[in-house]
Amino acid sequence: MRRYVLAFMLFAVSLTGCSAVEEVNRSVNYTSDAVAYINDASQWAQDLPQMAQDAANDPQAQEKLSQELDRVQQRAADFAKTEAPDFAQGIHKQLTDYNQTLNTQVDEIQQRIEAGEFTPELLKNSQILQTVQDIRGLLDQVQQLGQ
Repeated sequence: MRRYVLAFMLFAVSLTGCSAVEEVNRSVNYTSDAVAYINDASQWAQDLPQMAQDAANDPQAQEKLSQELDRVQQRAADFAKTEAPDFAQGIHKQLTDYNQTLNTQVDEIQQRIEAGEFTPELLKNSQILQTVQDIRGLLDQVQQLGQ
């Protein structure tokens, strides 16, 4: 009987240990994914003004800009599907809220491109770059999750 109790206790302890390791791995993975997403968004924001300037007079550059906007929306949608650990729910919600805002703003720019009404000033006057800056502002908080 003692053997069964001891075996059960060892089994229970090993399950608890695996659960803790899984949670740590999930936390590290989430932090890495979030940092990569934020860095991608930051790079995109740096490249966007030049892409917009190029798109002003070049239909091929306009198509490239449109494709890039689609890619940004897809990247945001993919990140929103990331499962955040319990302790990161607040930051994850902030990021997904910013993503929704960004998605709406990108849709507006896409509509203007399709209507032939795109100008670089349109992008400058939009809030897209500010939204990406807001996303970038969460980087320190996300990096602290991994510590």
